Amino acid sequence: MVKSVFTKPYKMYREQLRKARVDSGLSQEDLAKRLGWDQTYVSKIERGVRRVDVVELIGICEALRLDAADFVRQLQQDFGR
Repeated sequence: MVKSVFTKPYKMYREQLRKARVDSGLSQEDLAKRLGWDQTYVSKIERGVRRVDVVELIGICEALRLDAADFVRQLQQDFGR
C-alpha cells in the first residue's frame, strides 16, 4: 500500500473525520481544545498535511463522542463503495 495522504482512501478518511467534527457542531478550535492540541494541528490533519495514527484517532473519536470502532466500520464500508 502506498504511504501517502494523497490516496483516495486516505482522502475519504480525512473527509469522514472532518464531517464527524462538523456534525458534532465543533469548530477546529473546539476540537483542538478538547484534545489539548493547537487548532493548526487539527487543520493539518483535515488538509492532509499530517497523518493520524490509531491512538490519535481514538482520542479524536472520544472528543467527538463517537465510538472509534463504529467510525472505522463506516469508513471500511465507504471504501467498498
